[in-house]
Amino acid sequence: MKEVDRVLSEAGAMLAHWSLYLRFVASSAQVSSHPAFSVEVRMLTIKQTDELMAINSAENKPLVAPDFINDSPLPKKIIKTLIDPFTTFATYFLRRSIERAFQLDEAPEGLHLSPTRPLAANPPYITSAVDDVMYVVNQILQRAMATSQADIVVTVATTIGRVLGGSDFIEMIRKKMRDESYPKASVQGALPPDDKVLAFLVLMNNLDVATDYVKRIVRTHHDEEAITNGTQHGAAPRSLTELFPLNRDATNVRNALRNLEAGFSAKANELVNDGLSVTFQQVLKPRLRPMLTEAFRDTDYFLSVEEQAEQNRTAEYEQSEDGDSVRARLAPAWEILIRPMKRILTERLSDRLTSTAIAHLANLLERRIWSYYGRVSEVGAVALERDIAGVMNVASKGESFRSRQAFNRCSQITTIMNLEDDEWDALRHADDVDSEWILDDKERVRARTIVRGRD
Repeated sequence: MKEVDRVLSEAGAMLAHWSLYLRFVASSAQVSSHPAFSVEVRMLTIKQTDELMAINSAENKPLVAPDFINDSPLPKKIIKTLIDPFTTFATYFLRRSIERAFQLDEAPEGLHLSPTRPLAANPPYITSAVDDVMYVVNQILQRAMATSQADIVVTVATTIGRVLGGSDFIEMIRKKMRDESYPKASVQGALPPDDKVLAFLVLMNNLDVATDYVKRIVRTHHDEEAITNGTQHGAAPRSLTELFPLNRDATNVRNALRNLEAGFSAKANELVNDGLSVTFQQVLKPRLRPMLTEAFRDTDYFLSVEEQAEQNRTAEYEQSEDGDSVRARLAPAWEILIRPMKRILTERLSDRLTSTAIAHLANLLERRIWSYYGRVSEVGAVALERDIAGVMNVASKGESFRSRQAFNRCSQITTIMNLEDDEWDALRHADDVDSEWILDDKERVRARTIVRGRD
């Protein structure tokens, strides 16, 4: 590997000089015909060459290599002895480095699913392979860019996309998620072991962080960002157009970089989506229904005015979260369920997983409301609306406003249950119902008749 690295460095330096020579010859060939340089000159200075490049760029005129260069034997020798070996060695170096990175892969230490104990490691919680692989990817792409050879950059970018998106990286993580870390309970009805869940979450973090790395690497070499030639330490920043002035090479390089980013992101996101689905189905979903059932334990909404007054005196529904209410029972259970996941996963993944859990909780909550059909009094409807609002507040606490929208149907059902008769008549006979209403006409009528005695 050291020898391959040395060969890549030498070949890259030679190709950079070849690109500089092509640029000089192409500029010299165009100068005599350009009106801005009608004066006879023996040799172009660096300043004059840069001026010509600026004029060509302003006129959207690419620099074209003259035919006497293209038809000469030298470019063919360059391709055979430098360009082809460079791409071959770069591919070998990349694949061997990824293989080595996974052989030496180390998971972060000190992770656990306890919501109260602090985590020993620092976020993001990923394995060492991600940093190692992305460092190599950046180095190889940087060397390819430094050659100022568009064909090399396009080939190397395509190779990086194929290697990362294939069996060397994405498929390696997929295999680990499927065979080594799949969060499946050893006994039916039990929960998956914590070590499996943690390993699975970390592998999903690997994919998410790797996607960010690739985006940053591509952005570093993009037109909007300054890029460095890399042939000399401290070289001045140069854009894609300056590094690839011939023909439409800059456009080809830009498209290759964009394809690298888009292709890897698509494959990584596909696997992340599968991982989030598995985590929800195996870890979160089995706990949500029992948690909600326990929160509504011993609740009775078919209350008379006297019974409700008695409950108010005992403060069952008016206490703070420390009291014996639906919200008070749900809050610690929800914290124990969600907080460990949010601490381990990256922010983007934790938001997506939490949104899925909230959507399912809202669905379960709506089914529970419908199940009270005919078992709710007018007084109990007020208590039910208060408890539903408490569940919404617990689940959406600290989340985006969008998380509350998952409970819109539940909120509208309880709102209709507690409308005054004249308000309900106005809503029912309105010609143009507000578009904010999610429930259709039949569902609104059904929600109104949940309270016993109404028609």
